Order: sequence, then structure tokens, then C-alpha cells
Amino acid sequence: MLLNILQSTRQLPTKKKHVIESAVLLSPNCDQYKLPGCPRDLDPVCGSDMTTYPNECSLCMKIR
Repeated sequence: MLLNILQSTRQLPTKKKHVIESAVLLSPNCDQYKLPGCPRDLDPVCGSDMTTYPNECSLCMKIR
């Protein structure tokens, strides 16, 4: 299973600006997570399966 991290950027509209939406797909750096568990830090990432994971490590555990 291949999952990527989806980062999105969105600007709120104003009277002179339009909404700008973009998405960037990044591959997670799973090599840095060697432990059988993940840290409990909250740094949400969105997977290409449209699921939000608590952090990159959780995404990597889903891939393995």
C-alpha cells in the first residue's frame, strides 16, 4: 500500500483576492521510525487515502 502525505494551502477570500487552493504530495520519511510504536505528539498529516493521521509515524505504521 502506498500512501503519501497531502499538504494543502488555502487562502481565505477577501474583496480583492480569490481563494487559492493547492495540494502537494510528499512521500513520508518512514526510515526514521524504527520503534514498534509511535510518539504521541500531535502533528496531523493527511494521507493520500484521505485519512488524517495524528503524525507521520502513524501514517508509516499504516503503510507497513
